Amino acid sequence: MIPYDEWLSEAKRLHVGQKKRIRHGCGRTASLDVYNNDDGWSCWCFRCHDGGRMPKQHQRIQEARVEPDRVQPVPADVIHITQASRYEQQRIWELLVQKGCPPGIIPEEAVWFSASANRILLRQGNQALGRALSLRQSPKWLEYGKWFGQPKAWWTRYRDAGPMVLVEDALSSYKVAKAIEHYAPESSVSVLATLGTVVVPGLIPSLAGRDIICMYDGDRAGADGAAGIRRRMAVFGGKFIEARPVSGDPKDMTLESLYETVKHTVV
Repeated sequence: MIPYDEWLSEAKRLHVGQKKRIRHGCGRTASLDVYNNDDGWSCWCFRCHDGGRMPKQHQRIQEARVEPDRVQPVPADVIHITQASRYEQQRIWELLVQKGCPPGIIPEEAVWFSASANRILLRQGNQALGRALSLRQSPKWLEYGKWFGQPKAWWTRYRDAGPMVLVEDALSSYKVAKAIEHYAPESSVSVLATLGTVVVPGLIPSLAGRDIICMYDGDRAGADGAAGIRRRMAVFGGKFIEARPVSGDPKDMTLESLYETVKHTVV
């Protein structure tokens, strides 16, 4: 562990959520990233592959961190999860495991991190979805990158034809896609997160005439959303199968349960 006297005072000068690169004893150029996070100060050196952390024992109550714009440029400090410090990787995986997505569910190449935004970024090409790591951040999800003119949606398993599973959120879409890939990799079933309970107009051509398995959340909002999509898609033909969980959402289910739900509804 890197000694506190090499980095802690610099980390404490930062605002919460900020990062700064400084020099320390391993070389002539700056190589040590220091962070001021909600629950502690931390550092990581990309040259000597070592770091440190000091928890905040007496943390003052902070105002909620609110980002007003839902679509933002990809943060300049975004890094792949494998480049994050051990502490930051632990924070990321703790949240993903808590949300039912342990390692192996989301392709590792899709998982990124921004210290300045304090968010996990799920990346697909020029687009990204950012999930807040702190309960004090609002909104929970932000869109990053080139979303202008693109329908609000997140594909995790896509084919041009065949049945389509609809879920509300990106994490659920990764878990449903993983269940299908694990048990039936030859299947033509697509998986799409509508990022809410409404299908935007730009998605209609992708859904029209196809069999839809709606796996929205098992709450009132999920039920209302499923009913609205059923009415909207009825004019295009195709089956509409409601397969919402009794409670919670698809990412709370096991891979086997998810596959059995899809298999029985597609038949």
